[in-house]
Amino acid sequence: MVTSVAGCRFCEIAHHRKEVQLRSKERCVVIEDINPKARYHFLVLSKTHIPRPTDLTAADIPLIEEMESTGRELLRATLKANGEADTVEDMLRIGFHYPPMISINHLHMHLIYPLSTMGLISRTLTFRPGKVFKSTGQVVEALRKAAGLPHPLEGNPAKNDNADELPAHAVAN
Repeated sequence: MVTSVAGCRFCEIAHHRKEVQLRSKERCVVIEDINPKARYHFLVLSKTHIPRPTDLTAADIPLIEEMESTGRELLRATLKANGEADTVEDMLRIGFHYPPMISINHLHMHLIYPLSTMGLISRTLTFRPGKVFKSTGQVVEALRKAAGLPHPLEGNPAKNDNADELPAHAVAN
């Protein structure tokens, strides 16, 4: 996979514009969205040039997981620095736009918080989970399914809530 593409704005930011990077990890960087749709709207950019989420494979699952955790770390730190409460999951939207809603052909994840500060169009159309915006969980599950990979907790007795199927030593009397 190509690391950087000449003329790509996000490749330029990910590899050369340290001054706009709010957080950087091995495979991704976080920046502020230049046109925020909520009080906190960050973009997590892949350092590897992947044009769009439809180009991802199961091999990219660790990248997606790093992108999400890096964005969440920054949001928590920002909220704490501003004296706000920790993240409320129901007020958070993290995911990717899918064609035809892609404006820049470089993989980037949106992290938007809180949803209550989004405008009506953004909340109900542009960033509404569905065909054109998918959560990171949906993307990872689709990649696992397409590759025939089991869910990481599949076969783990701790995940199974049916006491009849749990080993005897795992069921409290």
